[in-house]
Amino acid sequence: MSVHTHPALIEWLAHTSVAHAFNEADPWIFAAVMSIHLLSLALAFGTSLVLDLRLVGIGLRASSAANIAKNLQPYLLTGLSVGLLSGLWLFTADVLKFWANPVFKTKLVLLIFITLAQTWLLYGAKNNAAPVRTVAALTVLTWFATIIAGRLIGLI
Repeated sequence: MSVHTHPALIEWLAHTSVAHAFNEADPWIFAAVMSIHLLSLALAFGTSLVLDLRLVGIGLRASSAANIAKNLQPYLLTGLSVGLLSGLWLFTADVLKFWANPVFKTKLVLLIFITLAQTWLLYGAKNNAAPVRTVAALTVLTWFATIIAGRLIGLI
């Protein structure tokens, strides 16, 4: 595939009325959606961090991992869901530019890993076995990589 060729779905999305409306909207709308995106990912990261650190044996030892997972689940899932929806909306602002950005694609892969890993941890947190600790530690590191990638998207 050449540099100027995009998958049909990406081409279609770039020319939808949603993409056009978002591009023509007041700049404050973009700023508001970006703020919602960042806050929702901060919520997801914060709740993920609490659970993941507990699973690797750092902090909140008075509470069981299963209890922490149960209490944090709605916040983590809300943060991930709102982050995904606001991210999709931001993506429509300049579909072709984002799709051509390798850092954007890296962030997508990292977020897919985080989503799958966190889902597994939420439902497997009652077990403190080595695989759970390993996945939790990898998730923390992946969050940091995702945050860095998200910041670099606008710079590359």
